[in-house]
Amino acid sequence: MKRKVRSKHNRKKQSKRGDVQNWFLNVAIFCLAVIIGGFIYSTGKRMNDNLQKVMLSTAETMSAPENPFSNIIIEVLNGTEKPGLALEFTNYLRQQGFDVIASGNASRSDVPQTILIQRADVPEKLSSVNATLSLDSGRLYDEKDPSLQVDMTLIIGKDYNTLPVYSKIQSIKEN
Repeated sequence: MKRKVRSKHNRKKQSKRGDVQNWFLNVAIFCLAVIIGGFIYSTGKRMNDNLQKVMLSTAETMSAPENPFSNIIIEVLNGTEKPGLALEFTNYLRQQGFDVIASGNASRSDVPQTILIQRADVPEKLSSVNATLSLDSGRLYDEKDPSLQVDMTLIIGKDYNTLPVYSKIQSIKEN
């Protein structure tokens, strides 16, 4: 009979130990849950703050006035033997707000007159560029070529120094 009592007593002790262990485990799990919850909250708050900063900086950037010529893509080619002429015209056109993506020498260096070639089907862009360059209508050509990925090609000819725009280019170059 004593053995049975002892085993009941041992079971009570073991169950009390188990209850204490379970209680400590539950407290530990609760503490870890609070720590993890705090970490998630803190990380989420930081991410939200950063998102608001990005949104504010984007809003400031987007509010800047847009250049009406920035969507007109031009390539400038020098059809003369004068070095640096394409760069002079490129700098002028960029100063006016055009997007000049290529500048270099034409396949020939004996082009008699300056011409503006429309490469994309956008006549309003041609008129905008020509308003800046002041070329007569005989110098405007329509040779569409979407593979070039430009709206216009300006080929500077030997008559560059007689163009009305060239005096403006020279005054910029001197300043």
